[in-house]
Amino acid sequence: MFFPTLEMIASTDVICADINDTVNDALKKMHEHTHRSVVVVNGSLHHIITSKDLIRLKVEKIDFSTPLSQIKLHTLPRLSKESNVINALNVTDKMGEHICVCNEDGSLFGLVTNSDIVASVDPQVVLESLQIGTIFDKKFGFKSFDSLENMTNILEYMKDTLADCVIIQEENLPVGIVTSKDILKFIDDDHCCDIAAKEIMSSPLETMHSTATINDALNFFKSHHYKRIVVVDEDETIIGIVTQQDLISRTYLKWSQLVNTHFDKFEELNQILQQKNKHLATLATKDSLTSINNRHMFAELFDKELATSKRYGIDVSLLMLDLDNFKKVNDTYGHNIGDYVLRTFSLIVTKLIREADVFARWGGEEFVLLLHHTNCDQAYVAAEKIRFAIETHTFNQAGQITCSIGITRVNADDILSVAIERADQALYAAKHQGRNQTITCTSC
Repeated sequence: MFFPTLEMIASTDVICADINDTVNDALKKMHEHTHRSVVVVNGSLHHIITSKDLIRLKVEKIDFSTPLSQIKLHTLPRLSKESNVINALNVTDKMGEHICVCNEDGSLFGLVTNSDIVASVDPQVVLESLQIGTIFDKKFGFKSFDSLENMTNILEYMKDTLADCVIIQEENLPVGIVTSKDILKFIDDDHCCDIAAKEIMSSPLETMHSTATINDALNFFKSHHYKRIVVVDEDETIIGIVTQQDLISRTYLKWSQLVNTHFDKFEELNQILQQKNKHLATLATKDSLTSINNRHMFAELFDKELATSKRYGIDVSLLMLDLDNFKKVNDTYGHNIGDYVLRTFSLIVTKLIREADVFARWGGEEFVLLLHHTNCDQAYVAAEKIRFAIETHTFNQAGQITCSIGITRVNADDILSVAIERADQALYAAKHQGRNQTITCTSC
């Protein structure tokens, strides 16, 4: 193993745009060069706009003629090309983040990612022996939609989740995939959002067997220019979708075992990798904006709570909470204030619930709350405390904001989607009756 400089591993195939260019200019460059991101040059600073950003802007109905200078962009960390991979691991906490590699005069030399760093430290023993199926020790879920699903629903899902692709099925059989690249083309062609998923999906669906090695997978990424691999078992059944980040995190764990047998310099790497693993665990379970549970973690905790409820006959209630007229906050005050409102809302609710309760961001301005050992009458009292606390709180510049809440009992034979649907119907009733209300599902 050795520690190469960033100059040795940086990709110089970088597509750039000026800060005064428009969003549409960036989209065209992505499409023309088959890139999922464009580096935006702003004097001595470098930002990035990605396919995920374009999805968000499309859903939020932002005019693509808007200059990039008026769009919220992520600023990339910068290192000189003489820096080594240890320095690179120290400057970023985000697994998918790019790092700008700069010349002596500060101009852009190239980009490196965490996957570039992993591949550069020569972990061939691990890469050639570890099978990609082993990273599914824990559940790596994937979302599927019917081929006739409306693209509006898929865009809404992808806007508020970490996932950047969905599987498309017909009669419960996978027939294609909708990726960020497909979405870019969909946006570029200015399709109506009401078309079916089958009209833009990539098909046929290419897969890799779970017994393939990580090295095989990395080569697959390189040769196919894919961002993820759909992994199947012996029966050709999909068991999950693995990205380069998934491979990296698993490889990090193996490296930490090897690092302890090498020189003092590797001890520094070992500490960094342990910090990365903790950060990855947080990313996998927490919503990045509000720091409460994310949708995937809520689904896992719901199953555990349901099992406990069945075993001991404990009442469990599910609440769906939605901020009223939240779009007006973003439209009037901007997304920074909107983000502040979401974070503050989460803090208020967190202080009002018990440690045993499960609170999560479901997506956008929607939240879910699972109340342990609580029947619907008790849940209504708890919901009203939350609703009143929000109604009487002043959200600084945004002023007074209200929320609507729907409640349902969680039945022993429920699955999450069924319980969510009932809570959502109650929430819809609260909205329909004038907002700033709590409604309990009639099945309670």
